[in-house]
Amino acid sequence: MSDFFSGNNKNIRLWIVLFFVAILFSTLIYKLYVLQIKQGEHYINEVKLTTLRDIPLKPQRGNIYDRYGRELAVNEAAYTVNLDPSATAENINSVLLNLVELFDKNNEKLLTELPITTGLPRAFLFDGNEDAQKRWKEDMGLDASLDAEQCYNELIKLFEINTLLPNETVYKLVSLRSSLYEKRFSKYIKIPIAYNISQNTASVLLEKSTEFSGVTVETEQLRKYPYGKYLSHILGYTGNINQDELESYGEGVYDASDLIGKDGIEQAFEQDLRGKKGIEHVEIDVMGKRVNTFSNPEEAPVNGNDIQLTIDAELQKTAYDAIESALRKEQISRLTTAKNFNYTTQDIFENMIKSDNIRIRNIMNSKEGTVQGELKAYIMSIEPEAMNDLEKARTALKYGYIEGPISSSQLILALYEQGRIFDDDNVITRVKNGDIDGNTALILKLERDGGDITPQMTGMDPCSASVVVEDIHTGDVLAAAAYPSYDNNELVNDFNNEYYISLQNDPTTPMVNRPFTEPKAPGSIFKMITAVAGLKEGVITTNSTIHDNGIFKDAGQPYARCWISPEQGVQGTHGDVDVAKALEVSCNYFFYSVSYMMGEHSGNSTHGIDTLNKYMRAFGLDSKTGVEIYELYNSMNDYPNHISSPDYKDYVMHLYYPDAQSWEYNWTAGDTIRTAIGQSYNNYTCATVTKYISTLANGGTRYSMHLMNRVISPDKSTVKQYTPIVEETIDIPREYLDTIYDGMYRVTTGENGTLKKVFNGYPIKIGAKSGTAEESSERSEHTTFAAFAPFDDPRIAITVYVPFGSGDSYPAPNIAKSVISKYINMTSSKQENNYNTLLK
Repeated sequence: MSDFFSGNNKNIRLWIVLFFVAILFSTLIYKLYVLQIKQGEHYINEVKLTTLRDIPLKPQRGNIYDRYGRELAVNEAAYTVNLDPSATAENINSVLLNLVELFDKNNEKLLTELPITTGLPRAFLFDGNEDAQKRWKEDMGLDASLDAEQCYNELIKLFEINTLLPNETVYKLVSLRSSLYEKRFSKYIKIPIAYNISQNTASVLLEKSTEFSGVTVETEQLRKYPYGKYLSHILGYTGNINQDELESYGEGVYDASDLIGKDGIEQAFEQDLRGKKGIEHVEIDVMGKRVNTFSNPEEAPVNGNDIQLTIDAELQKTAYDAIESALRKEQISRLTTAKNFNYTTQDIFENMIKSDNIRIRNIMNSKEGTVQGELKAYIMSIEPEAMNDLEKARTALKYGYIEGPISSSQLILALYEQGRIFDDDNVITRVKNGDIDGNTALILKLERDGGDITPQMTGMDPCSASVVVEDIHTGDVLAAAAYPSYDNNELVNDFNNEYYISLQNDPTTPMVNRPFTEPKAPGSIFKMITAVAGLKEGVITTNSTIHDNGIFKDAGQPYARCWISPEQGVQGTHGDVDVAKALEVSCNYFFYSVSYMMGEHSGNSTHGIDTLNKYMRAFGLDSKTGVEIYELYNSMNDYPNHISSPDYKDYVMHLYYPDAQSWEYNWTAGDTIRTAIGQSYNNYTCATVTKYISTLANGGTRYSMHLMNRVISPDKSTVKQYTPIVEETIDIPREYLDTIYDGMYRVTTGENGTLKKVFNGYPIKIGAKSGTAEESSERSEHTTFAAFAPFDDPRIAITVYVPFGSGDSYPAPNIAKSVISKYINMTSSKQENNYNTLLK
């Protein structure tokens, strides 16, 4: 063996090593030959293997216009920032951090779709939708048992976000990474992360594209509602389709990325507005990245049709502003001079804390050195758990205000820091300087028209109202204003989750379309139906008089009173009254008597109400108004009818008073006489009453109400044109109509007219009626108003509802005065009709 390792054998060992090396190289060369020469084409094709995908191209949604061609819902070109998942860099966190910092510097808004609140304590933004929350957790790979804070922390870990960054930056990064993660199986679909950025920001992103790998800037059409809050209930808004909607529309109609109309006209005319999708062909490689894109002109999208409404946008705006102004005056009256149902600034501040109009989450996430920071410090000093329990924090804030450590000035300044109010009137400066306190500041900001403390924010009675205006000869809805309202621009494009949740939690219910969905007892504006019924049935004539005895005893106890007869003390009376005077002075006793005589003459205990019901149906109180959007009666299919009647009473009693005695379900004469003055079981929307007033004003022709005037194609031709629909014609002799009209005219002009004081000096002649209805003994009565105008040549009917609004400032008739004046001034000035400008 030693000889083998001796010097003479070194060459042999070297040759052995070289032999094995040669074998290895030969094997390697052969493998390279096989891979590159023999099978090279096969592997090249495998690498180049692609899939062709058809990507839908979205059409441009149709516009919506008012009756004069004003833009109500339009599409505006804007810069949109997208993330291309197929082109994102490995250092994605760094890219997104640069993006967030650029946006913060340029004051741009990122689309944050993370369904978790930005501030502490964390909460989900699913508005109680447990199924949606469950699906989201599954999509994100999160345990179903985790709460919002735990989910947020898990996502920080998953995406390896640097927690040393500012909290707001961390939140934005988590949101952006979550959006990417949710689309991880569809990397060829771009993800929008910002809408409507500035030219400056777009230029930076384009010039520094290598720094922002995977970030693209494109021009897209965004939905915009120029009139915002003024028309949101009518127009609705568009939003991403959800799973339930996908299923309801059927397979193949929409896909999960589509936008659809969510409410109002946007929803009702979805099929007209949506247009037809096109197709773009995209070549995708094995890694899911786009390789090539091409399209066929014949497969281009077809834009949606335009909709022109009957609405007059400026009349609608006037109605809304008139409502808010009238509510301000009544709230100020109750703060300063009213003797009944009055309140104090302390009551308002307490209510603003309770309703979260002073945002407790903002306070608990505030910084030191601010007024909110002072409030937070106080809250934490008496409630250590407040940071994790906003209700405890809110209770502590309210306690501190009531007991004294927290002042009204601090609350006003907190509202200012939260961006809820501003200092354009120098009120905040005066508070900071100590010139006035928060109580005075609240009054100053509430009493000024356009002031940034609104009746909605105070939440005190009255804080809501509705107005409907109808063309009496066509059924056109000219205005249908609901207060309070919401800005539908916040719910399109980049859906504002926190704003939406605040709307849902607002006790003033700003998303309720009051004109069509909120029923109230109409009160005395119902009395014209009783007058028509009495005259037509021969119970009274135009000259018949009835003596008002103050208390009506014929229908049994509890006795009904005329409003002029006080509950205690000397009995009041209107004396002898006929139909016209009964309307002028709103004599309840007269209408009690008329309805009672209807039943008494027949000897049938329900004949009076059966007769009234016949006329109530004829005037449309038991049917839908006809508008194309959602209204109350859409959800009342289980009801036997919708009018004050024996069947309706039986249904309501069983629904709300199941333990009542059997005799309590019976209809009584007392129910009939109270129905005759708009009380009892009468309960109608503002729009329904307007339809009845319109029918009365035009002499008895009941038109279906409607919002759509015409549908216009992309080439500007008319696709659909609305033709007025006559639902019923009531034969009312001219003599009867003139007598009723005379009584309504005297309401505002007669010596004893109930609204003579309010309409003193008003230059427009109208036929009108006011009403009140009690819902709660602890709150003021509802106030209502109905009218037609102008009196000598009626063209419009108007109804105003102000829940809990009866007071010294007469809000309902004053709202109507502003709206009627606007209508008359516009029509007398021969406003240009721009119908034809929308057509070719």
